[in-house]
Amino acid sequence: MRFLRLTLGIFFILGLLATTTQAQNVKRVLLAVIADNPDYANARNTFREGLDAEGRKMGLDIQFTALDTKGDKDAFMAKLKEMEPTIDLIFVPGTPNAMAVKQAGITKPVIFTAIANPIGAKLVNNLDAPGTNFTGGHCAVPEDKQLRALLMVLPKVKKIGILYNPEDPAPATQAKKWKDAIAAQGLEAVDFSIPATTKSADELAEATKPMVGKVDVIVTTADAKVSPYGEGMIRIANENKIPTYVSLGQLANKGALVSLGYNFVEGAKLNVTQAIQILSGRSPADIAVTTFPEYRLVVNSKTAKAIGVEIPLKALKMASEVVQ
Repeated sequence: MRFLRLTLGIFFILGLLATTTQAQNVKRVLLAVIADNPDYANARNTFREGLDAEGRKMGLDIQFTALDTKGDKDAFMAKLKEMEPTIDLIFVPGTPNAMAVKQAGITKPVIFTAIANPIGAKLVNNLDAPGTNFTGGHCAVPEDKQLRALLMVLPKVKKIGILYNPEDPAPATQAKKWKDAIAAQGLEAVDFSIPATTKSADELAEATKPMVGKVDVIVTTADAKVSPYGEGMIRIANENKIPTYVSLGQLANKGALVSLGYNFVEGAKLNVTQAIQILSGRSPADIAVTTFPEYRLVVNSKTAKAIGVEIPLKALKMASEVVQ
């Protein structure tokens, strides 16, 4: 009888140990956006598939949860606070989403992707040693390289209109760098503002109309007012046969003429390595922010024909993607 009790006790302890080990191997990852777009979706799907595969190799059971509040920032922040105790890691694309996570006061580890200025957004203290609960992927494509791509496609432009939200520090910083690059080429830059209240493609279209007849090309930055509503700008530009350069590649597939942008898929693969380090116990404060330096040149030949622009053969040969 004593032997039986001892045996049962051993099995009970072993069972508890097995349960504890199993619980330790379960990691919960939240994939969060205020509002989705194709670039974010590509990054998220790549991250999820890559992290799931790497986690299995390490014996981790990674459980994913999605959060998309369809543009409602207040609901997004409230839901984050509600879910925080049950998650181990948050993956978030884009500056507006990451800043909302910070504003919500989240202290769990956060991996961001595709953020042009994570220091300026005060998500990290520096790129090599973030020093906060954030790390991730830095997506800034140098503005002088973007300008060279624009001039390769549109070599005769003289007056370049920059359309951005001046109240958002990220696009405002990018716009300044654009103006410096334009001045260095002896060309003229003209500012046009997107109101901070813009919440639709039609409203962005209205912000674009003052540019008609005043510029040779419209340039937009990686701007939270352009990413979801850019089709409004593209519609007005194409109707008036004004070429458009966009920093967000997804918009070149929606009718903008050209883009030299961050590769969201390749960037998300680097984020997988960071996530494995965090889920293995390393602090994001010590994990350097990464960048994928090979940019994607997208040229829309269908738009070129519609607005009467002839794209040089060199640009077509160098493009990562030509939209037909």
